[in-house]
Amino acid sequence: MPALPDMVEMLLRSPLLADVDPAIRTDLALRFETRPFTSGQTLIADGAGGRALLEILTGTAEVFVREGDHRYRVATLEPGSLVGEGAFFSGLPRAADIVGSSEGIVAVLPWNAYLNLAQSGHPGAEAIERAVVTHLTRRVKETNVRLSVLLDAQRSGGLKNALSKFFGIPTTAPVINHD
Repeated sequence: MPALPDMVEMLLRSPLLADVDPAIRTDLALRFETRPFTSGQTLIADGAGGRALLEILTGTAEVFVREGDHRYRVATLEPGSLVGEGAFFSGLPRAADIVGSSEGIVAVLPWNAYLNLAQSGHPGAEAIERAVVTHLTRRVKETNVRLSVLLDAQRSGGLKNALSKFFGIPTTAPVINHD
């Protein structure tokens, strides 16, 4: 794992803190903990407690949700992705499994660090809130596009064709002209 100054440098360049005044950004970066993770390591467990906000700094992770006895992969997280924001602000149990799909580093903002900022009126608290809202807005827009494709396909009866278009998969074999 890189030394602390490298971790601070990574946090200073992170999307979470990108729109924050440089002095506040440095102060916030020092409040995060950085942790390495490995492929297959669970970063967040569905149903677990915990009030920490995570940002993937390097590497990738996958998001799995459970329905009954089934577990479905619903997203792949890349550097800059935020996770855990629902439980972070609500205090409710975690709603998904987040599992490393490569080696990487995650930045962790403990709830108490955020709470100290918020209670003291530190502008960093508002910056974090604004960053999380921006992230959630982008995620909702992406989800709406995906749902729109699926609903259009359901109406037209062409779910396979719609999914193929969505994922860029040809639906028929290419025609080879032997002339």
